[in-house]
Amino acid sequence: MALQFVKILSKTDTEKRLSLPTKYMKHLPRIRRGHAVNLTVMDEQGRQWHFGYTIRRNGHPKPVLSAGWHDFVKGKYLKPGDQIIFKLEANDAAALYTIGVKRRIRLLGTEVWTAVC
Repeated sequence: MALQFVKILSKTDTEKRLSLPTKYMKHLPRIRRGHAVNLTVMDEQGRQWHFGYTIRRNGHPKPVLSAGWHDFVKGKYLKPGDQIIFKLEANDAAALYTIGVKRRIRLLGTEVWTAVC
């Protein structure tokens, strides 16, 4: 099974934390105690990134990537308007989360999305 979501980054996403779609929560690790777990994600270059995956304790359980996310943003020079592609590749044995980043550029008068390394 492969599942993905694509998101255009907001200012809050690049300065504080990445908000994830609530409907994607069922595909993320289950939070058993407390409100946070560690999530390991591999980028397109094969580097592992470690994020804190948290949800709000009260009210609507909005999922976010917090701890470690700012390091990813700085490491990839991300800015609002960039696009992330978050994927889950899963089988019976394991789940692998990957993340890709694209930036819109103008090339020969046409806007195109290009990968950010």
